Amino acid sequence: MAKRKERPAPPPPARRIVAVSPDDGAAIDLKQPELAAMLAWLVPGLGHLYQGRTRKGAISMGVVTAIFLLGIWLGSGRVVYASWRPDDTRWWFVPQAGIGVVAIPAVIQSMAINGPSREPFWVSGWFTPPLHDGQLVSRRYAERLVQHDSYLEEGDFFDRPPYRQFRADQISMWHHQLGRFFELGTLYTVVAGMLNLLLIYDAWAGPMHPPKDKHKKKPDEPAAGEADQPAEADAKQTG
Repeated sequence: MAKRKERPAPPPPARRIVAVSPDDGAAIDLKQPELAAMLAWLVPGLGHLYQGRTRKGAISMGVVTAIFLLGIWLGSGRVVYASWRPDDTRWWFVPQAGIGVVAIPAVIQSMAINGPSREPFWVSGWFTPPLHDGQLVSRRYAERLVQHDSYLEEGDFFDRPPYRQFRADQISMWHHQLGRFFELGTLYTVVAGMLNLLLIYDAWAGPMHPPKDKHKKKPDEPAAGEADQPAEADAKQTG
């Protein structure tokens, strides 16, 4: 008698986590929280759209992106960059990296300008850290900077074949050129990144519930002072 073929076990159901809305008590399907958090880091609100929380995702995406783009505009595209040099440690990049869509290209640009090519991955220069005194860059990047940056001149670069050596301080030029708008642009992009960190947590763990009031009166508990009123009334009658 032929043996029966064993049927393969059905695949386990995908792990889904449900949170409770603090507003109306409705269930919120968080689906895969880790994936939602990753999407929320890459693009603000994208994790909520993945979870079906379209209204919150659309509002978050619009508000955070608008704040971030406003900061980029105020800082002329120069306020978001990754630099860990002792003379220019860009700690503001840590909260800015809360918006992953800019953290990744900023790291790539920083690695490229300090790598063997000595020029940014995108020659346009976006998200590229400022040049410091003595830094070597490619000839193509030096020529582009001289052509498009009114603060730079041909004499700011010395020949160091096959590269050009920068002999100035570009971050000081940026501060002088932009003034207070450099700090304002940095502030707006930092605020946008920190707001997105809250959205990442919300996509991963669900909405936060307000703390319960420990001093809230129970339905059958008399209000403060009511328990003493009968005793005071009896005292007045006997007096």
